[in-house]
Amino acid sequence: MRSARNASLVLLFAVGFDLLCALVGGFSLAAPASALTPAGLAVRLALFYALFALRFRALAGPGQAVSGAHLLLVALLMPTLQQFQFAGGRTGGDGLGYYVFVRSLWKDGDLHFANEYEHYGYQDRADMMAPTRTGHRRSVFSIGPAVLWTPFFGIGEGIGRLHRRLGAEVDLSGYGAVHVNACSLGSLLYGFLLVLLIHDLARRHFAPGLALLAALATWGGTFLHWYMVQHPLMAHALSGCAAGFVVWLWDRQRAQPSAWGHARLGLALGLAMTTRWQSGLLLLLPGLDLLARLWRERAAALPSVLRHGAALGALVAIGAFPQMAAWKTLFDEWLLTHPPHGIGWVRLWRPYLLETLWSSRHGLFAWTPVFLPAFLGLWPLVRRRFALGAPLVPIVLFTTWVNSGAGDWWAGGAYSLRRFDPLLLPLALGLAAFFERAQEWVRRRPEVVAALLLVPVAAWSLLLSPGDSRLPPHFPQLARVAWLRMADAVGSPQTWPASWLFAWRTGRPPGAYDLAVGRYLFFRQGNLGGRIELGGARDDGGLLAEGFGPPVHEDGAEARTVRTRARAFAPLDLPETLTVRVRLRGPASVALAVNGHDLGVVAVAAGWTEASWRADARLWRKDLNDVVLETRSGPVLVDYFQFQQEPRP
Repeated sequence: MRSARNASLVLLFAVGFDLLCALVGGFSLAAPASALTPAGLAVRLALFYALFALRFRALAGPGQAVSGAHLLLVALLMPTLQQFQFAGGRTGGDGLGYYVFVRSLWKDGDLHFANEYEHYGYQDRADMMAPTRTGHRRSVFSIGPAVLWTPFFGIGEGIGRLHRRLGAEVDLSGYGAVHVNACSLGSLLYGFLLVLLIHDLARRHFAPGLALLAALATWGGTFLHWYMVQHPLMAHALSGCAAGFVVWLWDRQRAQPSAWGHARLGLALGLAMTTRWQSGLLLLLPGLDLLARLWRERAAALPSVLRHGAALGALVAIGAFPQMAAWKTLFDEWLLTHPPHGIGWVRLWRPYLLETLWSSRHGLFAWTPVFLPAFLGLWPLVRRRFALGAPLVPIVLFTTWVNSGAGDWWAGGAYSLRRFDPLLLPLALGLAAFFERAQEWVRRRPEVVAALLLVPVAAWSLLLSPGDSRLPPHFPQLARVAWLRMADAVGSPQTWPASWLFAWRTGRPPGAYDLAVGRYLFFRQGNLGGRIELGGARDDGGLLAEGFGPPVHEDGAEARTVRTRARAFAPLDLPETLTVRVRLRGPASVALAVNGHDLGVVAVAAGWTEASWRADARLWRKDLNDVVLETRSGPVLVDYFQFQQEPRP
């Protein structure tokens, strides 16, 4: 049996190394000159999994056998690797901003990014082209991913050199596929490690089935899989793993706290903070534990609390040192007093909570509904496992607040709200608690569950019943009709209850929420440029309430008719004095009001005329503002609303 174990282990390592060459270098040791095919990789993945199951299940020695849950998770990793290799992404977007750190450090030995930015076409970007006072190019990204990628960058270097020795032409400059693939694979494996950490920590506190369900739901139901496979060079899989490792370590060492345990936790915390700066909120976990021990034991605990706190603080500083050194090199400051994006980037006093959670512009619950039961599950988690859940709640709440106050709370071109990655493991525990509570509720009230299954059936029938024989016969089109009718009537389910609150505040139907919320006249990227168009290619009809007719083409303009009174929404991030210019065609007398405050009447001629009104900052509010246009002597055509800011000193 022992010889069989050893032989299977040798075979596993051999197949594993060949698989690594395939994933990183795109070649096989058996045929280094041939291009790797999807079928070839699938065979290697199947063989690797078979050997893994044989060695650690059928031939496992005492204490070596993996559980059925782990066997399932590794089985799911295999098709993920297939997707990663042939359907996944690599460079692009913010990922390049993280990757240039590891490339510059290990190929140039510095943090001068001018050559990297030139290679990737970033040299003309406004936020990267201006040199800092140290003569370096700016970067708004963290160095933590480069630290975590370092061993994989080395693996890429080694496999690239091996492939070159076998006769292939390989780009070893650090820009080539071999290094990019290696770092991307590293992100995927860190993401998979997070899934294992979630399963292990949940299994300590919940039934095995619930632990597995929480791990699978986090992997497949959140943005984690996307950033493992489609954008692996972004920081999110790495950040989720680093933060998850902190929570995992914290839970393991709480029963028997020691200076060494706090030192390990501090080092992990420092590294997590260099990967995503918001992870610094995780300091609350050991901090609250130390305060609680001091409160319980009073003076007797003071020496050990001080010793453990000192070990924690010292190792946090060591773990965070790479980021501080990078800031010192780039900006000549060890600690930045504000984010490198700019002083006003984070506005904690003006959070966009509803938008961050429910907006169709990457709202956390709207894009990834599995997070809603995860948040709801924090309540039963605290009630039943207070020592575990209570310290996690302020971290979840503070992180949500910080993310909703970011300069682009929608996180740019994100998949869901990716900046919640440090909360993946804590929210997985909330999800497990929610599943546990739901399981108990189902046992007590099985008839209610059966009744709830009838809800979508009845909804389907009711939503299609207003139709006629002209409804599309194709099932996906029928489903689209039903969904749109429901969204128009009561709002999309992912937006509840935010869309209902919107309807109550604005007098508009809940279905209008998706079209009106999350857009701004001037705020950050993707803004409207201060203009609301009433027709044409960029019709901003989602910001129009009642009173506007359908778009019509009139004298070279796409416009809408207003017969008596019409209301539009002007979305602002901050109240400020604005001049409102409206292009109109009369003749008529037209009045304008902002949030119920009359701005005066303007006479509009028969041809196209741009009327203007000035509205002081005190008349405006954050978010949606009512702009009411009223014609007092006949209908008018309206082409656009233009909102002009006053020059700033």
